Amino acid sequence: MGQYYNPVILKKSWKESKNPVKASLKCYDYGDNGAKLMEHSYIGNFFVNAVVYLLAKDYKGYPFVWIGDYADPVTTKTGEHDIYNDANNFIYKGMGTDYTKEYRKLKVKIPNEMLQYKYLVNYTKRQYCIIPEKKEGVWQVHPLPLLTCNGNGRGGGDYRLDDERVGTWAFNRIGITNDESEIVGFKEISGFFELD
Repeated sequence: MGQYYNPVILKKSWKESKNPVKASLKCYDYGDNGAKLMEHSYIGNFFVNAVVYLLAKDYKGYPFVWIGDYADPVTTKTGEHDIYNDANNFIYKGMGTDYTKEYRKLKVKIPNEMLQYKYLVNYTKRQYCIIPEKKEGVWQVHPLPLLTCNGNGRGGGDYRLDDERVGTWAFNRIGITNDESEIVGFKEISGFFELD
């Protein structure tokens, strides 16, 4: 079976929150994307670009995860949370508040054309990587979904190569920037992922 993924921006105090999700997007709203990890995790994909835009603007530095529906529940101070299901509730049902209104607002705010951002930053680990530039006719993996994914390796459509970086940034504070001053003193890791 295939595993489906949602990018999820968590509340800054998500470990203490009854409803940990701050924002989430669904791949089907951004062109011809599949929900499996490697159906959308590439440079130039409009869905990934929409998430990049949010992490560069209103949600820079928020805890973040690209969560799979086969991922294990997460235990916090308020109990056990299925983050994938919580993200779907944000998008489709709301969780005690009018989250669907917030979801519509997020979709409207994202511009049709995205800026090219250079740095993907992990403020928790004090690491960054350079986002590869889009090359015409070349299939390139975008590092954001792979570095922040949770649940990879449990379903069809997941990233199958053995790479210790996959998932190591999940639930960390993530941001996107072009400002080199934001990465001073941070360790660079490679943003290049091979395809099989």
